[in-house]
Amino acid sequence: MPATLRWNRLVIAAESEEEFISAVFDYFPQLLQLPYEQVEMDITGTAEISEDAFRSIAIKLIGGEAEEKKVLIRIPPSVDRYFRHANLYRMVEVDVVHPVPANGKADAAKVKADILAGKYAAVKAPAKGRTGKAASELAPEPAAVELTPEPAKEKPQRASRPVDKASKADVGFLVDVESGSRHEIRNSMMIGREPPSDLVFQIPTISKRHFQIRKEGDAFLIEDMRSTNGTYLNGLPVHEPVPLRDGDEVVVAITLKHPKGARIFQFTTKPE
Repeated sequence: MPATLRWNRLVIAAESEEEFISAVFDYFPQLLQLPYEQVEMDITGTAEISEDAFRSIAIKLIGGEAEEKKVLIRIPPSVDRYFRHANLYRMVEVDVVHPVPANGKADAAKVKADILAGKYAAVKAPAKGRTGKAASELAPEPAAVELTPEPAKEKPQRASRPVDKASKADVGFLVDVESGSRHEIRNSMMIGREPPSDLVFQIPTISKRHFQIRKEGDAFLIEDMRSTNGTYLNGLPVHEPVPLRDGDEVVVAITLKHPKGARIFQFTTKPE
């Protein structure tokens, strides 16, 4: 089993990133529904977690789902840099769990050097504006309650779609949902924070060259340009060129400052 949910603790020990992402989406909402002031998620059992897989946790946290709970997350050192980069130490309590050497003795000098180098968290950072007893001070746990995940659903790790499923037209339009403005695309359009991007949004969380929409044949494709905070197509991260369909939603830069995205667009091939 990639995950176990008992009492107020969720432990994820997945063998693949797909299992890890699925476990976060299946179990984390159930964890937050439990009648405890403080809940805990332990992901130290999953050996390697990439930044893309980590985003599955970040989206849940910055989406506001955990606002009413004190959340403690136990992580391996390899994931610490992702939490720091996303500034999640301000939202939850994080415990970096260091592996125990085979001889059972930690090299204190090396650990200290790693902390000074910023590799690990030196101390736990308390959740912003949250108070209450530490986990060790909580009342004894009641009898174990086993919960099962919701029916399995397909959760692709990244946006993907066959070219023949794309909407076909001579001209495409990118609609800014906030302002309602429409931007015509005939060959290609680059969206970013500054020129030479064709469509410029001076928002710090948007990269200089964030994403591009280009025409190939009679279809349009979207491609993330290795942006810092990501491009999402219908809620899924874009890692490679993906064909677009009428009504597709494009969200850029999901961050703590912009939990719903710094900008939201809709793609269409229909004239106004």
